[in-house]
Amino acid sequence: MTEIIDYLSKAFSGLKPLIGGILSILTYILFPHADFKYALIAVTIAAFLDIFTKAYAIIRKNGGYFKSVRNKKLFSRTMWERTIVKIFSYLIIFALTGLSYRVVFLKEASKIMASFVYSVIFLREFQSNIENLIEAGADLGWLKSFVKKRYDKLMEDREKGEDKR
Repeated sequence: MTEIIDYLSKAFSGLKPLIGGILSILTYILFPHADFKYALIAVTIAAFLDIFTKAYAIIRKNGGYFKSVRNKKLFSRTMWERTIVKIFSYLIIFALTGLSYRVVFLKEASKIMASFVYSVIFLREFQSNIENLIEAGADLGWLKSFVKKRYDKLMEDREKGEDKR
């Protein structure tokens, strides 16, 4: 048994530098400034909570965990395909936002852009979480309308800024 463990540790020791290099590149791209790290963490937590609240809503709507699994509602292919598309899309957006810090010479301009991008995504995730909880039976309609108004105002302000150009 010890020989097998030694063999496996030698076999995978070559991957460590490769994994370290990939993580370094990702860190360089995604976190060019400390502000980006906290925004990315907040949005990522909100996105995972969205998955969790969606599962909770499905379980509540279908009469429990086992019924949801039996009826193939909880682990539906469509739900997970959409989740994968969402995660992949967010990673691309986060990478582009991080790269903007490296490309745009006015660092404050890229921080403003990143702030806008992360704020919009966070508000959408916040709204989606609220919708999932409402679907599960929570009385949060008032909060949903408040968040929707804030999101709409943010988008309206953004469009006004683009019209002036």
